[in-house]
Amino acid sequence: MIVIGIGEYAVTDEYGESIVTYALSSCIAMTVYSPIRKVAGMVHISLPEHYVRQGYMKDNPWTYADTAVPMLIDKLCNDYKCSKLELEIKIYGGAESRNKSDMFKIGMKNIEAVNKALNSLNLYIHYSDTGGNNSRTITLYSDTGEVRVQYLPLKI
Repeated sequence: MIVIGIGEYAVTDEYGESIVTYALSSCIAMTVYSPIRKVAGMVHISLPEHYVRQGYMKDNPWTYADTAVPMLIDKLCNDYKCSKLELEIKIYGGAESRNKSDMFKIGMKNIEAVNKALNSLNLYIHYSDTGGNNSRTITLYSDTGEVRVQYLPLKI
């Protein structure tokens, strides 16, 4: 089992392997699977956009939807020779805060940013389990592309 945290990703073509990320709330886990090549990838995204100051890139690009989405697709297509046409893309998370004064709406913005990044690559989401106010733990299985989700209510 490969465990990824916030701003991390994993890709595997090892049969019987799984990738897991724990306790998604406003964050997004995007899973990408090639049923032809049996390659599975996941990224744990925490924020919608990566703002780069001129000549300065300190932040981890895997943290942001606008950079992590194309990077994960590139990994599967370039390193594992997958075709974009065969990729099954699913997203999970993007929960709403139970705090009524949450003016940032990061969960919703993360969902929108992942959609926008995929649209720019002419890709679409095959399945989405987003929003609500549950925390999600996501497990992706490399041999089948199956995703299992465990839910826990978010606390204030």
